[in-house]
Amino acid sequence: MPYNLVIIIGFLASALCLPLYGQQWPADTFQTSTAQPFLPQKLQKHTATVVLFLDPDCPVTQKYGATLRKLYKKWQEEDVAVVAVYPVVDIDSAAVAEFAQAYQFDFTHVLDPKLRLAQHLHARITPEAYILDSLGQVRYRGAIDNWFYELGRYRRVVTKHYVEDALAAYLEGSPLPVTETEAIGCFIGTGMVEEPHHKP
Repeated sequence: MPYNLVIIIGFLASALCLPLYGQQWPADTFQTSTAQPFLPQKLQKHTATVVLFLDPDCPVTQKYGATLRKLYKKWQEEDVAVVAVYPVVDIDSAAVAEFAQAYQFDFTHVLDPKLRLAQHLHARITPEAYILDSLGQVRYRGAIDNWFYELGRYRRVVTKHYVEDALAAYLEGSPLPVTETEAIGCFIGTGMVEEPHHKP
């Protein structure tokens, strides 16, 4: 790639607040819940990838079981990879496998006990979702939808489907309706629960 083009791409990514994460994936080989090796670089072969940061012990993560199953079923019909990352110190494959089975999650589950992937994408909360394009650039980050507006408080009806709508727009080649929202849930790496206060 010509040097001038690299400069232009970097400038545009900075202006749009979309870091070129695809150039900086950790070189480590991670492990899935089924003891298979996982290389983050392989995500770039897909048109888009949804990365979900989850914690089996986080109450908000647990609440999203049905939603994530529904979304995954829909995304299977498109060239979209779905990867759940568990940024939990001392997490083990048995705990993740049990969690995935209990919630009937059929997508890939990756252990991140040293928080390498979480740090790479600057994830802070579980659950928190990211949409990555085929170059590994972040197109969306934040909440799955607007169900929760405060810890322990949620709407009876979800009115904004952030991840679903952002991914649909990206796949259609349309401008994304939103590129970043505030996730509500448990702090990564501490086990503490975040308590932002928002009006419904």
